[in-house]
Amino acid sequence: MSDQYHLAQANILYAVDSLKSETLAGFHELALEIDALARKAPGFVFRLESLFDLPEDPYMLNISVWESMESLRDFTYRGDHAESLRMRRTWFKPPRSAPSVLWWLPAGTLPDVNESMARLEMLNAKGPTPEAFTFRRMFQPPVS
Repeated sequence: MSDQYHLAQANILYAVDSLKSETLAGFHELALEIDALARKAPGFVFRLESLFDLPEDPYMLNISVWESMESLRDFTYRGDHAESLRMRRTWFKPPRSAPSVLWWLPAGTLPDVNESMARLEMLNAKGPTPEAFTFRRMFQPPVS
């Protein structure tokens, strides 16, 4: 864990129907529970969910910040959140490209939608780099 850097993550999910549809009602209910779990999880710092209910392409962008890679990994792959990952195909289309990205940011700063989308684009264009990486190909925080 680094006191100087936190781990940001963003993931994008393309919905099978309008985000306001009955089809996604179960997702929204589960998302509220998962959000509450995240906010209580060790190492949690920040979360922002942005919904873009475009008629031709509804999607959700989830952004969060964690104190460490370990805290994010534990939350993501253990417990109730892991179960929700298995259910995602019910509500979301298969990913078009890398659906999530990780990067280090100075502790005390928060990412926004534009930065998160830029990091996803960077990962998809260049593959994993210290500026945009994945759980499979991780990088350590910068050395100050």
